[in-house]
Parts: sequence; C-alpha cells; structure tokens
Amino acid sequence: MFFITGMSTFTWILIAYIGLHLGEIHLEPLQEILRSRNIETLLDFPVLIHGFAKGHYFTLHAKEVFLIVGSIALFIEIAKAATTTTKMAGSETLLSFIVSMIFIVMFFMFDWARNPTFLILGIMSLIDATGGFIIELNAARRDVNIMGGGGGL
Repeated sequence: MFFITGMSTFTWILIAYIGLHLGEIHLEPLQEILRSRNIETLLDFPVLIHGFAKGHYFTLHAKEVFLIVGSIALFIEIAKAATTTTKMAGSETLLSFIVSMIFIVMFFMFDWARNPTFLILGIMSLIDATGGFIIELNAARRDVNIMGGGGGL
C-alpha cells in the first residue's frame, strides 16, 4: 500500500512525463498524428479547444495540463505533510527529495526535458520536498521538548 499512497505525487507526474516522451518517440501512429496536425511534440498537443463568441478560442495544451496537475499535486503533498502522523513521514520526505533531484538531473541530461514545463514541475517538486521537511521539523520541535522543564523554543 505504501507504494501507492506513500509515493510522492510528483513521482507519478514524472513517470507520466517520461511515458509521454517515450510514446512520442516509439509509437508510429502518434508520430503520424503529430505530423498530420503539424505539431512538434506531444506537449503542444491540444487537449481542450473551446470556442467563444466571435471566433475566439480557448486552447489547453498537454503542457498546461501537466502544470495544472502539478499545482494540484503540490497542494496535496503539502497538505499531506501537514496532516500525516505516520511513521513513514521521514521516508516520504526523503523520497520527495530523491524525485526532485531526478527532475534536476534529467533537466540537465536530456534534450527533451529542457523545456519550461519540465523545469517548473521540477521546481514544484523541490518546493514539495523542502516544504515537507520544514513541516516535519516544526512538528518534531513541538513534539520533543529540547530545553527540558517546559522552557521550549
């Protein structure tokens, strides 16, 4: 159960992003669709197109969907860190730091990861890891009386 609930939400976002890239490279039908629509990458693929009055359109691309999901994931992770009192909280924070480091390494190593969407997701992941760590430190400081005798910080 820890594999699903204990993993950082950004782990799943990273896996989805890598899957999107690998699908773009290795699936011939996807390449044909992109070529026929004159789209460079799957991140530029329109997910939602909504028409407004007088010919104005609202277009939501896959890269914006990743950023929306990343924002929601950041909220969920910070709320989870603030409310979780499990014994696994330290390992969740450590895993979040590992995921954010993977984002950073991939950003510098792979050409396909060098784009603003991936960078922003990596920054969100780093904020998640740092925020979780700070929340855990504050909770530990309240739980453990370091000064003794109730004199606390």
